[in-house]
Amino acid sequence: MKILNIDLWKCYVTYVRETKSSLPNFRVKMKQAYDFAVEHVGIDFHSTTLWADYINFLKSEATSGSYAETQKTNAIRKAYHQVVMTPLMNIEQMWRDYCNFEQMSSKAAAKRNIDAVSRTYVHSKRASAELESCTRGLIRGATSVPLLGTVQEIQQLKIWKQFIAWEKRNPTRTESNALLVKRVLYAYEQCLLCYSHCAEIWYEAALYLQRASETGNTQFKERWAEEAAMLYERATTISLSNSPLLHFAFADFEESRLKFDKAEAIYKKLLEKKDIQPTLVFVQYMKFSRRTEGIKAARNVFKQAREDPRCSHQIYVAAALMEYNISKDKAIAYKIFELGLKKFADDPTYVLAYLDHLSHLNEDNNTRVLFEKVLATMPAEKTKEVWDKYVEFESNVGDLASLLKVEKKRAASMRGNSKMDPSQCREALLLVDRYSYLGLIPCSETELKVMEHPCAAKVDLEPASGSSGLQSTRAKDTIAETSLSGNISRPDTSHMLPFRPSATSGVGMNAVPGGHFPLPSEVAYLMSRIPPPQCFNGPFVNLNELVHLIKTSDLPSSLAPGPPDRPGKKRRAEGRDDSDDETQSSTAPPTNDIYRARQQKRAHTVNSS
Repeated sequence: MKILNIDLWKCYVTYVRETKSSLPNFRVKMKQAYDFAVEHVGIDFHSTTLWADYINFLKSEATSGSYAETQKTNAIRKAYHQVVMTPLMNIEQMWRDYCNFEQMSSKAAAKRNIDAVSRTYVHSKRASAELESCTRGLIRGATSVPLLGTVQEIQQLKIWKQFIAWEKRNPTRTESNALLVKRVLYAYEQCLLCYSHCAEIWYEAALYLQRASETGNTQFKERWAEEAAMLYERATTISLSNSPLLHFAFADFEESRLKFDKAEAIYKKLLEKKDIQPTLVFVQYMKFSRRTEGIKAARNVFKQAREDPRCSHQIYVAAALMEYNISKDKAIAYKIFELGLKKFADDPTYVLAYLDHLSHLNEDNNTRVLFEKVLATMPAEKTKEVWDKYVEFESNVGDLASLLKVEKKRAASMRGNSKMDPSQCREALLLVDRYSYLGLIPCSETELKVMEHPCAAKVDLEPASGSSGLQSTRAKDTIAETSLSGNISRPDTSHMLPFRPSATSGVGMNAVPGGHFPLPSEVAYLMSRIPPPQCFNGPFVNLNELVHLIKTSDLPSSLAPGPPDRPGKKRRAEGRDDSDDETQSSTAPPTNDIYRARQQKRAHTVNSS
């Protein structure tokens, strides 16, 4: 039921036919199997043969009496109507079969019945052509494996997304919202057969059902919502059981349906996994508890997180800011930050978050105390960001003397750091940092590059100096080429083939995986003149040895190449050689010598007379 693969369902129908053929109610069982199959995969583009087998099965039923014959005809007509309203491969042939069926059933009613569905058929035929064009290049039988980020995966997912977007546009122009949702969900299921490890496809499918349940008919609201929950359950249980992203989306979905117990169970289930980093899970779990049960429940979650040795500093930051923003208690937030500082005093990220909080509270003295306290204990190789933040703080709230004092301390700390590049400690670079503000730089990009400032690698700088636009653009282009040349992904040209393979094959075509491609005109002409390879059975020459023999052999002087002669001299030399041959040889003249032939004929005539 979860694997909507057309070949698998055809195999199921064949299995029923082979195993139930000896039963007295075989036709009943077989019809149930066909109805079951076309209900689930009958909208597949490649289900034409399944429909054809179903209709042939209906036609093969023996009937007696007019009522039974009418029932049989109605069943066949209903099946044909379902076919012509569905975009299928080779739908034209199915339409011709339907027209023949109507002509044979009742010529009087044939035109009326055909005209009733002809417009639907036109829409389906157009949609079939669009679908075939939209899915060209799609590999439907790809094995579902964890994503590797290859070019082929990205291209295939792009085609799948085009197919899904095409289904969402309602190309069949159906007025049934239920049928539209069914077709879109079927497209998602087909994609998941090949990419069940792609969280994006799972989420989009569940989100589509969720939105359909919120805006659709009351009749299907609950059903579509349950199907969305089942999709989330499948994704988080089988393919992506360790994906926090889908677990969070699933929990939010259950929370939106006011099913708080199920949402909480999702967070707890994810926290029970030993091979994940639980900090983000605790952060989201804490936010969920605050929304649904209040601040006290969120504090209990924070207590659980502190007891987990795998948690990192982010949980302390989240808990402290939650207390400050929700309970409006600065004292509790301060205690949580201090509690985290005992454990993460050497973590620049945590220290900077704590400093930002204090600076927002306008507690300048406490902020300076924290700066001095942290910089005194933190390893020197981790202090650069904290020193930069200290300089920025003094630039904003302190006087010039305090700013210069902090800069002097920073320079001394950076010079004493053995892992720091000495060139980055120059006074000019520190001066640029002092006067920079929100992307504004007190010099041009060219000057930054000359000074080897770290910001020179950024292309989106806004120079505050009066450099001309042309110079700024050229400098920006140079910086971009320098910084990005090593990060450009270049194609593997060794596998490139000519565009668009030819429909024909044979002599003059290059047969490679992907099609037959035309050869260059000179090579194609040569191949057309020489015999095909199957005409030559040997002996085969070792080309490497032949070339080596030619290179290492001493050629005779008569075969050695000489300087080229002018055409006139060559002709005279050839004429001189001919005359020498004539004087030295007594053989008969060449047969193609017209002058000598005429002389001999004239001499023969004179002698005869």
